[in-house]
Amino acid sequence: MAKYRKGKEAKYAECVEDDNGNEANAVRGLVKEPDIAVHESLFDISDHPFSAINSALLPTSMEDAQEIFDQFGFRIDDESNIDFSKLIETSQDRMRWLAHIEFAHEDIPDELTWSKVDVSRLNNEKTIELLRTIGIAHSLRPFLWPRFCGATAKKNASSFTYENVVKQCIKDKPSIGAQIEKDLLRTLPNNICFWRENSKGIEALRRVLRSVAYMYPDVGYCQGMGVIVASLLLFCSEETTFWIMSTLIEDIFPPNYYSRSLLGLQADERVARQLMSVHLPEVDRLLKENDVEMSLISVNWLLTAFASVFPMRILLRIWDFLFVNGGVTIFRTMISILKLREDDLIELSNSENASADLFNTLSEIPSHITDVEHLIEMCISFEFSITPELIENARRHQQAVLLADQGLIINPNRNTNLPKQRVQRRKLVRSKSLVQHIFAATNEHSEEKDPKMKNVRQTELIVDLRDAILQVCRYFIDCDESFASSVNLQADYSSEGHVNEKEEFLRARRRGHRRARALLDFQRQDEDELGFMKNDIITVICEKDEHCWVGEVNGLRGWFPAKFVEIVDERGKNYTVFGDEAVCPEVTEQIRGRLASALKPILEHGLRKSGVLSLAVHPWLFIEEVASHYVQNHFNAVYSRLTLCSTFSLDQDGKVLTPEELLYRAVQLINDSHNAVGAQMDVKLRSLIALSVNEQCLHLWFDLLCSRPAEDAIREKYYHSWAFIRSPIWKQIKCELRLLAQFCFNLSVDFEIADTAKNKRISTMSANLKKKSLPFLRSDSHGSSLEQPLKEGVRDMLIKHHLFSWDL
Repeated sequence: MAKYRKGKEAKYAECVEDDNGNEANAVRGLVKEPDIAVHESLFDISDHPFSAINSALLPTSMEDAQEIFDQFGFRIDDESNIDFSKLIETSQDRMRWLAHIEFAHEDIPDELTWSKVDVSRLNNEKTIELLRTIGIAHSLRPFLWPRFCGATAKKNASSFTYENVVKQCIKDKPSIGAQIEKDLLRTLPNNICFWRENSKGIEALRRVLRSVAYMYPDVGYCQGMGVIVASLLLFCSEETTFWIMSTLIEDIFPPNYYSRSLLGLQADERVARQLMSVHLPEVDRLLKENDVEMSLISVNWLLTAFASVFPMRILLRIWDFLFVNGGVTIFRTMISILKLREDDLIELSNSENASADLFNTLSEIPSHITDVEHLIEMCISFEFSITPELIENARRHQQAVLLADQGLIINPNRNTNLPKQRVQRRKLVRSKSLVQHIFAATNEHSEEKDPKMKNVRQTELIVDLRDAILQVCRYFIDCDESFASSVNLQADYSSEGHVNEKEEFLRARRRGHRRARALLDFQRQDEDELGFMKNDIITVICEKDEHCWVGEVNGLRGWFPAKFVEIVDERGKNYTVFGDEAVCPEVTEQIRGRLASALKPILEHGLRKSGVLSLAVHPWLFIEEVASHYVQNHFNAVYSRLTLCSTFSLDQDGKVLTPEELLYRAVQLINDSHNAVGAQMDVKLRSLIALSVNEQCLHLWFDLLCSRPAEDAIREKYYHSWAFIRSPIWKQIKCELRLLAQFCFNLSVDFEIADTAKNKRISTMSANLKKKSLPFLRSDSHGSSLEQPLKEGVRDMLIKHHLFSWDL
C-alpha cells in the first residue's frame, strides 16, 4: 500500500503508516494477546520455577544459570520470608472464576473465547466476593486485568494498534531513549527475564517504554514506569501491557502523575499525609516530632504502585483490587500497611536514634508483609472511610495548592477548572485515503465548540510552556549552585521591561569575549606551544594566522592549531559548559525535548486546517513566510550583507544583525541543510528553537511572529482569530520565553540530521572516488581521512610553515 505520510526523522508525525518496510524488524517478537477459550491456560502452574510467568520471555537456554528461581522467575535468596509451599492458584479457585464468567455469558452459543467476554455482564457482588476471598485466579489475570481496568475497551476503540506505535517510535529518535537504555537492566535485575541485555524481556520492556514515551510526549519517560511494565510483562502479553499502561496514565492515576513536574505525584503524597493525620494520628505526630520526611519513602510506593517494594505474591493481590476498584486502592493499601505496624512505630519513640530507626522501619514495612489475607482484611476495613470521592476531592485540592504555590492559579479554593486534568495523547491514526482526508476537517474543531474545554486547554498549554522553561532554569541551578543567586525564575510582565529590549539585544551582541572550546587533547611539546585537554576553554589572543592561533589557558600562553578548537559565542553572555550539548548532552533533552514539545502546541494553537490542504499546514510554513515577507522590501541589502559576511569570512563577532535579519538567516540556513537530507518540518522547527536559544532571541522572534502589523495578512491566512498568535495572550508567552535569555547555549543546529547527512556525504564521496579511479590513490585513504577529520587541517598548517615532510 502506498505511504500517505512518511518521515523517518519525524518527531511528531501525525500519521502512522500501514506499511511493512524496514520497520518489520522492529515488531519481530512482538506478542499479542491470544484469543483462546476461557478454560484454556497460558501457565502450567505448579511449585516449579517459572511456572507462573509468560513462557515467551524465558531464555531459550538456562545451562549457565546456577541460581535457584521461584515460580515468577526471581532469584531465591536465603533471606526470603515468603512461604513457597502455598500454591499460587488452586483448581478450585480457578473453577469458581470460570463458573462466574461462563454463567454471565451463557447466552453465547459458540465456545466462549476471551474476545467475547464482557466483564460488565459479571455480577458485581459475586466479583467482589471472589476478589476479597481468593483474588483473581492467577491464570486468568492476563485476561481479566485489562478487561476490568478498561484497557481492552481502550484498545478496541483506538484508531491505531500497538504494532503501529512500535513502528513509528522506532523511526523516531527520542532524546529520552538513552535514559530508557540506562534503566533497562536496573529494572528487575533479579528476574531471569530481565537480567541480561539480550534477554527477551529486555527487548519487550524497551519497546513498551519507548511506545509509552512516544504516545504521551507530555509525560515522556519516568523511572517508576519500568518496574510496573516489567512486572506486567511477566504475566501479560506485550500488547496488553502497553494498553494497561495507557489506562494507568489516562484513567487510574491523575493525568499529571508521571509528568516531568510530577505534580500529580506530589499531590498524592500530600493526600497520603492527610490520611495519615486522620487514621494514624500518633504515627503522624511522631514523624513530625522527629523530622522524618515520609515523602522520601512514600514517593517510591506511589510511583511504582508498590511494584518495587512488595513481594510478588502480595503485589498480585493488591493489583487485583487496583484494576477493579481504581486508584483508591493505593491509599487504602498505604494506610493499611502502616496500621499493621502502628504499635511497632510508636514504640520507637523512646529509641536513642528515633529518626533513623523510624525511617528504616518505614522503608522495610512492605517487604516484611507476609500475611496477605490480613492485609486484604485491613484494606477492606477502610472501604467506607477512604472512598474514591474523598480521594478525588483531596487530590484536586492539593493540586490547586501546588499550582497556587507556583503562581499558575490565584485562588486554590476554586479548584473546579484546574489545568492539566487530562493527558494529551499523540494523535495517531491509520493512513487515510485522499477522500477521507478531504472530509477530515469536519470534525477538527469538536472541542472548540465547548468554550469551557477550550479555555482549560489554553491554560494547560501555557502551564506546560512555563513548566518547561522553569525546568531549564532549574537545570542550570542544579548544575551550578552559583546560578541560584543570579537566575530569575519569575517572568517580568510589566510593559516597562520590554521597551528597549531590541536595542539592548543589539548592544549586548557588540560586547563579549573571544574564547574557544578545545575539540580534542593537544599535548604541549615545545615551550611556545599551548597544551590543553578536550573541552578546555581557551582565551584567544591572536588569530591573524589562518592556521595557528595564540591563546591562553590557566596563565600559560602559546600557539595551537586553529582547527583543534571551536569558537564559542559569548556576545552578551558568559559561556558555560552546562549549556553546551557537546559537553553536557543533558541540555539537549531540555531544549529539543521538553521546551520544543511545549512550544510547538503554542504555535499550532488555532492553526487553520482545511480538509483539502491539511497536509500543507504546519507552523514552519508560517515562520518561513513571515521571515521572507520582512526582507522582501529591502531584500537586496539584507542578502548582500549576509553574502559578504559568508564569502569573505568576516569576523562573526563583528557583524551585528537585527532579530529580523537573524530570523531570515536562520530559516534559510536550516532549509538549506535540512532539505538536503529530506528532514521533516518538525525537525526544522526544533532546529530553529535550538538556534534561537543560542542567539538568546527566542522571545524576540516570537514577538516578530505575533506583533508586526505588516504581517497581519499572513497571520489571518494561517490562524483563526482566537489563536495565541493573534490574541493578546502572546505577550504573556513572550514574557515567559524571555527567561531563557539568561543562559548561554551552544547547540548544534544539525544535531538531528547529522547522521543522515554524514551517511549521504560518505556515499556521495565514495561514488565520486570510484569514478575517478586515480592510480595513485590508496583504497583506504578516504576512510582514514573520515576517521581523522583534523588531519587535513594539520597538513595545511605544517606546509604553510615549511614544517612538512614528503611522507605526508
